[in-house]
Amino acid sequence: MAQAQAGRSSKSNPVRSESSQANHPGNPGKAQRNGKADKSKQPGGLVQALESQGHKFHFINGRLNAECEPELQGIVPPPFYSHYPRDVNPGTDLGAAIQYTLRTMDREGPFDAVMGFSQGAALAYSLLEHHVQTKGPDAEPLFKVAVFICAGTPYELDGGGPVEVDSLREVNGVREYRVRIPTAHIVGRQDRLYEQGLKLFGLCEPGNAEVYDHGGKHMIPFDAGSNDAMVGIIERAIGRVKK
Repeated sequence: MAQAQAGRSSKSNPVRSESSQANHPGNPGKAQRNGKADKSKQPGGLVQALESQGHKFHFINGRLNAECEPELQGIVPPPFYSHYPRDVNPGTDLGAAIQYTLRTMDREGPFDAVMGFSQGAALAYSLLEHHVQTKGPDAEPLFKVAVFICAGTPYELDGGGPVEVDSLREVNGVREYRVRIPTAHIVGRQDRLYEQGLKLFGLCEPGNAEVYDHGGKHMIPFDAGSNDAMVGIIERAIGRVKK
């Protein structure tokens, strides 16, 4: 990590981002075909722009086989994966997904940052909260930076229901946010999960969080203007890492 900007990388010590999500266009889930990563399911423009600045990424699949989301039928080829069943409370599958991802991190890490799309963004949030609840709020964070893109519903760690912003504790009139590290939130106002992305934004320390609305649907846009804006919000989050 370069001294000039926390979270930025030198050529000899690049940032590696652990992705936690299923395959999806623009989704950093790693599809294996004949032992090679299927680049069609990675967020090409965004990742390429960040890689050009020295960051490196490690992509993982979800644990479960999944159906293609309806709006993506015919656009992206299979296979598709998820970390836990979609559109229902995940129950014990959430804990299994957390442990699966932590084992991957132990084997492939360490990692400075996490970037997740859709369900992967929700799981990234769960990883951060699980770390705080098991290690304590003053422990060294699991990641230095988190990037949430078109986030799905964030769930309580028991998988029994969604996390609600109103559930945050207050101590001496001060709200205790569950995620205090620098975060970048990318949403699209035409996305059916738009409100969920804003909810996750509301669970993070306001002084360390920034949101960008690309105005589109449930996908990572590839146009130059949106790409530059997404890179910008991510780099600003990296810049907020404590030196």
